[in-house]
Amino acid sequence: MIISKVNKYIYISVPKTATTSVQKFLLEIDKSTFQNKIEIEGNTFRFREHMTALEIKSVLGTSCHNYKIIGFVRHPYGRIVSSYFFYKKGAKNWAWEGRESKKPISQKFKINLAEILPFKLWALIYPYKSNIEYFVDANNNLIIDLENIGLFENLGDDLKKILSQIGVVLENEIPHENKSFHEAEDKYFKNILFKKLINFKVKKDLEFYNMIASKK
Repeated sequence: MIISKVNKYIYISVPKTATTSVQKFLLEIDKSTFQNKIEIEGNTFRFREHMTALEIKSVLGTSCHNYKIIGFVRHPYGRIVSSYFFYKKGAKNWAWEGRESKKPISQKFKINLAEILPFKLWALIYPYKSNIEYFVDANNNLIIDLENIGLFENLGDDLKKILSQIGVVLENEIPHENKSFHEAEDKYFKNILFKKLINFKVKKDLEFYNMIASKK
C-alpha cells in the first residue's frame, strides 16, 4: 500500500495487478509517498500489504476523509493464471524472500499445491480472493469512486488518468516488474466445462470487472 502525504491519495495493492511495479513507480515519482505507514499530526499509522479499502479506513479513521483511495482490477482469468505461476515458482517475490522460515504456513501450503497440481485442478480449489473485496464495505457496497479504479490491462493510461485528476502529472512510462511468464491467459480456459466452473466460481468478480471496463 502506498500513501501520499502531499497529493492525498492511497494506492491499494490488489494482488496480481502489477502492485510491485506501481508501488515502486509511485515511490520514485512522488517523494511525499510512504509504503505501509504514515505519520499524521503526530500519530503513526501502520498498514499490512494488500489491505482492503475498508481495512485502511478502519486504521485511519476520520483521517481517511482527506485522501482519495485508488486501485486496479484485473480480469479474473488473468489473476488466476498469474497466481498459479507465482506460487509454482515458490512465491519468490514476496518480502520474505531469502527468509524462507518467515513464510506463513498458508503461503507454503499454496506453493506446495501449485507445485504438485495441474493448473485446472489447482484453479478449481484455489481460495480465490476477488477484486471486489478490496473496494467494498461490510455490506458489499462500493466505497471507492469508479473513476479511481483502473484496469490492469490498461495500466499505464489508466494510472495517468487517475493521478491527473488528483493533480499528479506522469511523464514516464510505468515499467512492469515481476512478470509471470506463461502462455496467453485465454489458452488455459478453452475447455468448456472447466470455463463454466471457473465462471461460476468468480461470477461476482467477473461482473465487477466488466462493470469497471464498461466505464472506460
